[in-house]
Amino acid sequence: MMGSSRCPNCGEPIGPGSSFCGSCGASLAAQTQPAGLSYGTPTFPRISPQLAGNSFIIEQKILALRDTFGIKDRNGNQLAFVKKQLVSFGPKFWYETPQGQKIGEIHGKVLAIRPTFEIYDGQGHMVAQVKKKIMKLFGEAWWMENSSGQEIAKINGNIFEHDYYIQDTGGQAIAQIHKKWVSVRDSYNVDILNPSFDPYLVLSYAISLDHTEKKERH
Repeated sequence: MMGSSRCPNCGEPIGPGSSFCGSCGASLAAQTQPAGLSYGTPTFPRISPQLAGNSFIIEQKILALRDTFGIKDRNGNQLAFVKKQLVSFGPKFWYETPQGQKIGEIHGKVLAIRPTFEIYDGQGHMVAQVKKKIMKLFGEAWWMENSSGQEIAKINGNIFEHDYYIQDTGGQAIAQIHKKWVSVRDSYNVDILNPSFDPYLVLSYAISLDHTEKKERH
């Protein structure tokens, strides 16, 4: 007899024969997972279940003299804040829920050979790194590695205009970052196109690039 499986979107257990996840409402139609992607599968549940879903809005705002990103779903519900630590050796951000629960961190490494951001879960474990190639003839070259140093994602597009795709190593789209349908200044959309890739990693990827883009402009 087959046991219960897990939702490919949020990682919660589901009963046999279910068409939709009872926790997040995602369709349970068969999904194919590109090689190298692991977070969000039954083996690696979601890093931050509070950020489940397929569409997000990132709003940048100033709160108490601190760079703060607000993360909402497409309906405008506040899911989390990403706040920058005022005094730190290198840029440091932390995620917290609207109730104040810390659910993850992003650490920028100022002494690294190349610009690097380390992404941590709520328990302080590093789950991924975002790195920039030092030399590239045309455009920017940023990629993401998992905690073992394996490349799992790259970008294609214009990070300065918030108009790019995050792709797996085979070139298949994982997520799209864009400003379509957003009227609020300094806000942009994040649409998850491959539900087997954790939204927490996608959002952290986008915020790391956003911080670097604003720093380079100023």
